[in-house]
Amino acid sequence: MGEPHVALVTSWNRKGGIADYSERFAGALRRAGAEVTPVPIEHSDTANPRRFNRILDQIPSDADVIHVQFEAGLFGRLGMSGVCAPSFFRAAASMTPPVVTTLHEVHRTHSHQNPIGDRLLRARDFVIERAAIRASERTVVHTKTAKDILTDRHGRAERIVQMHHPVEVDATPVDQSTARSELGFDGPLLLTFGWIEEKKDYEQVVDVLPDLPEAQYLIAGEPRDEAAGAVLERTLDLAERRGVADRVHHLGYVDDDDVQTLFSAVDVVVLPYNRVSQSGTLNMALGYERPVLTTALDPFEELRAEFGCPETYEGTDELERTLATLLSDSEKRANLSERAAAYARELTWDRFGEESVALYRPIFDAD
Repeated sequence: MGEPHVALVTSWNRKGGIADYSERFAGALRRAGAEVTPVPIEHSDTANPRRFNRILDQIPSDADVIHVQFEAGLFGRLGMSGVCAPSFFRAAASMTPPVVTTLHEVHRTHSHQNPIGDRLLRARDFVIERAAIRASERTVVHTKTAKDILTDRHGRAERIVQMHHPVEVDATPVDQSTARSELGFDGPLLLTFGWIEEKKDYEQVVDVLPDLPEAQYLIAGEPRDEAAGAVLERTLDLAERRGVADRVHHLGYVDDDDVQTLFSAVDVVVLPYNRVSQSGTLNMALGYERPVLTTALDPFEELRAEFGCPETYEGTDELERTLATLLSDSEKRANLSERAAAYARELTWDRFGEESVALYRPIFDAD
């Protein structure tokens, strides 16, 4: 049995999100000895399953494994995202190579929605998850929380595999004072990084800035869609009303060459999610050995229990208290940085690539 040829169905050649993850994953698989052929998702906004499923025509005839990187927003849209997913998984399951699927978002509820919206999205999730799990020899998730949710809904625990999300950095931190000088900022720096999305409560951070009189808040990233643009506008409007507009800075998209400097400059990375299954930005921040403060959601609490980071909070009052402590206590920041460094040393992309190849071996026959 040789190493597999993996057809990687994914968003590709785009900035951010699953595309960045998949580019790193493909590199890790290749370093582990696998051959990888990206199969780009070309019609993520279509409502026509036949049009969407044309990507399957691009699966190489000699592929040993089809590995699907699934996020509902990539799999068609008609009122809600993911509408092409059930048809896609049925079609993929009928092909000769076995299917492996990574489910990047698994939610028990959608609490940001009204009761009707929550029921509709949970029904959608059930249908898509069931289709993916039935079509796949293995379904990969990045947290125990996600595996528990899927097992509760669908059973088949033996086919659902948890693999920690690897760390996403290409460089180590540089001297903080040098990085700050390059950015042109001084004083305590807070950072929220990544796509601007509705699931991040930037306003919560802005709301506590008056109680952190020297802190600057950097928001790096572009709005993912029109609704996210409205989130950014509300955040900046709140900064005006709270009298901290001069301390809230939207940096826009940060080029890869500048990411190292940005993370090295900041004191605390704040990830104020109101819902999430896992976060590539969290792993990036920990890879740069930054102290990270996240909302106390189950996936983050799970990591904190295992690795001692990130720090978590519940509600605006605790956010303000924890930020004040972190910004004033250099020893606590250093301790969190040490734990982040240990996390980064363990959860590397190379390790993830090797574990993925090991996952494939029992489910394909190589001539």
